[in-house]
Amino acid sequence: MEFTLLDVFKSSLFTSTSLAAKVDRIPYVPQVLAQLGIFEEDGVSTTSMYIERRHHQLALVPAKPRGAPGTPITGPKRDGIQLEIPHLPLTAHITPDELQNVRGFGTPGMLVGVQEKRDEKLEAMSRNHDLTLEYHRLGAIGGVILDANGDVLIDLYDKFEIDQPDDIELELDDAYDPNDPAKAGAIRKQITGATRKIRDALGGVAPKGFVALCGDDYFDKLTNHPEVNRTYLNQTAANDLREGDPIEKVKYGNVTHLNYRGWGNVAVPTDECRYIPIGVPGLFLTRFAPGPLFSAVNTKGKPKYVVPSIDKTGEKEIELEMQSNPINICTRPDCLFTGKIAA
Repeated sequence: MEFTLLDVFKSSLFTSTSLAAKVDRIPYVPQVLAQLGIFEEDGVSTTSMYIERRHHQLALVPAKPRGAPGTPITGPKRDGIQLEIPHLPLTAHITPDELQNVRGFGTPGMLVGVQEKRDEKLEAMSRNHDLTLEYHRLGAIGGVILDANGDVLIDLYDKFEIDQPDDIELELDDAYDPNDPAKAGAIRKQITGATRKIRDALGGVAPKGFVALCGDDYFDKLTNHPEVNRTYLNQTAANDLREGDPIEKVKYGNVTHLNYRGWGNVAVPTDECRYIPIGVPGLFLTRFAPGPLFSAVNTKGKPKYVVPSIDKTGEKEIELEMQSNPINICTRPDCLFTGKIAA
């Protein structure tokens, strides 16, 4: 029995169920922000996301004579922000020439060859989507989400109509003097001061902790500072005893500093860090919109969709489209601070 591409396409290899199951089984590409688990993931049934805000105001209550009318207060003002969810499609193709002389085109072995090619291309596309998700999340913790070419997709400061917080500069050169007790713990005090700014921005919501994603130079300068060095070495030794740690990190000033290992543009600038409050419900969100597919209309969006199609001859080409429709945001961009080492 001979098999054509049309026969293969009609087989179970390219049903939506088998493709979805395959994508779900693809090994995950380790990524720092995903590992931290700070982004709350869910699907939505629309192609945009609407955030409702309530502006609570505090004021001191003036004293009045007993029995006098109380000072009136007004309820919190409300407004909303609408954000369009990006559409991220990828395509790949399987052609007869990719199988010719490999699995014996036109034989039952062709099924095996097509399956291998299908899996290979799905894995490549899935990894690219995982990398892009991390890239957008890095943008979200910095307040500006960029497209692959560097164009701005979403400027959270512009959308929320707020100013970007000033950078937090860490003074290292003059912060340490073993002969000056007044400078003891100066680095710790500066880092603690940064966390206070984040707490002030969050208002009545208390984070459970803080993380700083650090570029290489920032991390090296911080951890090699005499005040921090001893703590870093002790923590590193403890990690080694626990069979090692894939991420270099040190906790100092109530902040866990992680040396972010990126890839290309998916990185923290080498001389900066990004402060992140941990454990604040609803602060960082990932939402997946439904794909532009009849089967997905008005349904809860999935992280990825795979759509196969075949050329009109049924003989020359199978196309695989994998798409994701994610939006990654911080709902309180006023609490996002960038750290830098003072010149």
